[in-house]
Amino acid sequence: MSGNVKDKNISMGIQEKSSQETLVDKLSREIEANLNNDQFGVDHLAENVGMSRSNLHRKLHKTLGISTSQFIREYRLKRALKILQEEDVTASETAYRVGFSSATYFSTCFHKFYGYTPGEVKSRLKDELVVEEQSAIINIKKDHWNRKRSILWVALPLVLLLLIVFFYRQTSRDETSIPVTENATDTKSIAVLPLKNWTGNPDLEYVSDGMTDAVISRLTKVSAIDKVIPFTSTVKFKETDKTTQEIAAELGVTNLLQGNLQISGDQIKINLQLIHGKSNEHIWSQEYTKEWKSDEIFDLQTEVVEGIVNNMNATIAKDELANIKKVPTKSKDAYSYYLQGEFQRNKGDELSYSNAINLYKNAIAADSNFIEAYVDMANVWHMGGSVWGFYEEQIAWGNAKALLEQALKIEPTNLRVEEELNTGRFFYDWNFELVEKFYKKILDDSILDKPSVISLDYPIKTGRPEKTLETVQDLKINDPSNVFYPFFKAEAMFYLGSNDEALKILTQSDPFYTDNWFYLRESTKLYYYLGAYEKSRIQLEKVVTKFSDYPPILMWFNAVYAKMEGENSEVNKHLNELQNEYKKGSSGSPAWFIALYYAHINDYERTFEWLQKSYDRHEVEMTWLREEPLLAPIRNDLRYRELYDKVGFSNIELPIKSSSQH
Repeated sequence: MSGNVKDKNISMGIQEKSSQETLVDKLSREIEANLNNDQFGVDHLAENVGMSRSNLHRKLHKTLGISTSQFIREYRLKRALKILQEEDVTASETAYRVGFSSATYFSTCFHKFYGYTPGEVKSRLKDELVVEEQSAIINIKKDHWNRKRSILWVALPLVLLLLIVFFYRQTSRDETSIPVTENATDTKSIAVLPLKNWTGNPDLEYVSDGMTDAVISRLTKVSAIDKVIPFTSTVKFKETDKTTQEIAAELGVTNLLQGNLQISGDQIKINLQLIHGKSNEHIWSQEYTKEWKSDEIFDLQTEVVEGIVNNMNATIAKDELANIKKVPTKSKDAYSYYLQGEFQRNKGDELSYSNAINLYKNAIAADSNFIEAYVDMANVWHMGGSVWGFYEEQIAWGNAKALLEQALKIEPTNLRVEEELNTGRFFYDWNFELVEKFYKKILDDSILDKPSVISLDYPIKTGRPEKTLETVQDLKINDPSNVFYPFFKAEAMFYLGSNDEALKILTQSDPFYTDNWFYLRESTKLYYYLGAYEKSRIQLEKVVTKFSDYPPILMWFNAVYAKMEGENSEVNKHLNELQNEYKKGSSGSPAWFIALYYAHINDYERTFEWLQKSYDRHEVEMTWLREEPLLAPIRNDLRYRELYDKVGFSNIELPIKSSSQH
């Protein structure tokens, strides 16, 4: 029986290998057929072989361990080497024949891949012939060593002479050839720093920020660029004393774009310069001037993106260019209101959220088909009701849901609208069936380029932290500027049982997010679960002192640490705060956190009492019911299992966790 299993496994392995070879052969044929087409990229290759971009990426990465773009580039470089070896052609001609639009970029890629320049191919080929000649002579002498020992005295000088000639030629070539310097834009990564507001009017800061964000958003649509740092991560460099080298190193990018914005009457002018972060080398600069009209503003944004991409030696696919040129609104007033709304939303406090809602409403009044205004106003309601606790949860969700449903009527295939809608369905409706369907859709049909609650938070809460880890890795976790990547990686490692790794990630990330409310709050919680209570208290102190908002989660931590210190009066004070929030019907899940306090002190009867109240209020933190570590001891209790079913976890195929697990 074991032999049959072994034979079956061998057969399956052969079939899998054969399938992999077939995929590589098929891809190679398609690239060969489009070899001199410099516009032929990942999207075209995926379409030609009848696969989605994401599916192709996964299969190729599993087969060869490289990305699709890397596979295309390396195939072209291998063909280039063969051409240069066999034909009498220049490096420039070869570059265009194998699909490189820039001879300089081709030379850089070639040197990086092979270790020498295209111009050195012929000389290296001659050197290899010399070495082969030497080896042949040596082998002949060895074969006849016993019969013609005297010939050794002829062979040795000849070999020495050939070696001297070889090393002389090698040294001479190294000294006379032009050194290949690293192309400043070889790595396709960029951070667009906030444009300086040189209008002379501080109230127009929203325009410079909005233009920065718009350029970043359009750059993310270019697949030839490997990494584009989001605006939320670059905005902190608006006022900074750090050098370009320091900023580039912190953000993990090769290129920085910086500039300023000026407005005179109806005319808007932007001055830009592209800088190589490591060397501080100036790569490109350009001035753009347009009229402050909605169509010209969007034309300006497109021209800026095209200029950046061209000077990073990248290309924009035709379908990407159409997406980049897409005009979100034809109304100048609507766009102006929208930019002001975005400026307020990014401040993240209750007053600015209220201002943002009114500004988005004005934008929609000016253009009722303005999708972005619907989505971002929905996001304000959603975040204000769940994360910040500004609004009663179900009222917040009702407002957000109505906006998103209207947006879907306007544009039924908008993925961002779907994502925001399903995020609400998860937190507020506990509609696991619909959310699971959407989760599988975004995993199967798209390469995610931005952090998503559904792709990062949802898998952890449904017992699949390894999926969160995969998503984080796909989203390039080495970007220390994006708060979601390191935090969710640490959280996933904790739920996978790798506590030391989780602690290491948090410790390394802490210096980057000393002013980030989300990170401080969530790391307070994760440090607590990891048993690093002192570090948890440090984060708690930061979030309490730096921010005026005081949601139930912070009241819970204050109660927990007061209990650890034996300060019973403080414990009662903070429990009373939580109970008052519950009585007022406040958002922020106060009943849930009261339940967690009692779980912390092992009073499980009161834990169930408050869990039931949390369920009755439909609090968003109930989405943690399956994975909450403090509830691990009661998972086998029938009352827990009833809540588990009623919340909706049983509606998708998930094994219920036992008391022995986290």
